[in-house]
Amino acid sequence: MLEYDGSGFAGWQQQAHGRTVEAELKRALLAVTGQDHKVYAAGRTDAGAHAEGQVVSFQTDGRISPHRLVAALNARLPADVAVLSGEEVHDEFHARYSAKWRRYRYRFLDRPSRPALERGRCWHVRGALDVEAMSAAAKALVGKHDWTSYCSASEPPDARVREMRSARVVRRGDVVELELVAEGFLRGLARSIAGALAEVGRGRRPPEWVGEVLEARDRRKAAKTAPAGGLTLMEVIY
Repeated sequence: MLEYDGSGFAGWQQQAHGRTVEAELKRALLAVTGQDHKVYAAGRTDAGAHAEGQVVSFQTDGRISPHRLVAALNARLPADVAVLSGEEVHDEFHARYSAKWRRYRYRFLDRPSRPALERGRCWHVRGALDVEAMSAAAKALVGKHDWTSYCSASEPPDARVREMRSARVVRRGDVVELELVAEGFLRGLARSIAGALAEVGRGRRPPEWVGEVLEARDRRKAAKTAPAGGLTLMEVIY
């Protein structure tokens, strides 16, 4: 299991240009084992998004124990990525396809002053958010839906149905937290939902609007996508 601060990354997935978490992990694995591994993550986080409970699986021919491998990787990974734990799993286990649920958290900071310590870890919105209205709006998201209105247009049209197990909005001091648990998250889904709920929290839209957008199955109906810095992959449930 990994945690990372996504502020300095172009996302999880390795690409031709830009620093990525996957590339850093593969580089560390190569240094430790001498093998170029294919690694699989439970969730492909966006550029700027974070993880506290990312799960990664790979196969290796090496005989190093999980405990020693964790220590060796942490000695070679950059400061903004850390391996929290490691264990041997059966051959059929796959970090992505074996997962049942994923839990994401989005954080809004609605105090008047901009953040210093929390910069890059929340979305600073001006004006107090109406948490009660946001909570009412989030209820429409629970269940199995076609998420066309809330996901990237790059997602295949015939693969946009996912089940949302829960959607909760709570206040913790100056921070409003949105927690989403779903079987899988399409590209841009969590941040698009956060953007829509912010519109409700600011009083610009009524709570029922979030469900109306969902039913429309039209990306043009949605609100502006929320910034990536407020999003964290918290947990993967198997």
